[in-house]
Amino acid sequence: MGNSEWPTPTFADDFADAVSRYRVELLPWAELRPEGVAFREGDEVRMILWDRVVHALAAHVGEPEGVSTVVFDLVVERKDAECLVRRFDADPGAAAQAVARAVAEAVGRERCSRSLLDLAAEGVASRAYSDLPSLAAGSLEDLGL
Repeated sequence: MGNSEWPTPTFADDFADAVSRYRVELLPWAELRPEGVAFREGDEVRMILWDRVVHALAAHVGEPEGVSTVVFDLVVERKDAECLVRRFDADPGAAAQAVARAVAEAVGRERCSRSLLDLAAEGVASRAYSDLPSLAAGSLEDLGL
């Protein structure tokens, strides 16, 4: 008989590996500005400048009929087989499309994922995941890591 445990240990290990290599830092109260993404760190407003972004990705995360969001990941460091990502999100629909357009314009199409460009153009991210660990695994694949 087969393994009745789900997820299988190998499957779970693959996600654990992806999460450890795709390091995410959340950007609380993110706000897009012409020079970059402003966010709050305690009482201070900090900024990630657009020229620091190595690659920008977007994906729909959640269940289509349930709670979901559009996640924007800004890769700010890439080393060997891992990367550091700064993350914020937007509500699906017009809000996410406006963010995608602004990010694509600010960082340039060549540094954007296909999914982010699709979201900017058509209003729908072409990558969708049910949870954040699977997003990490998919993003590493998208980045060739």
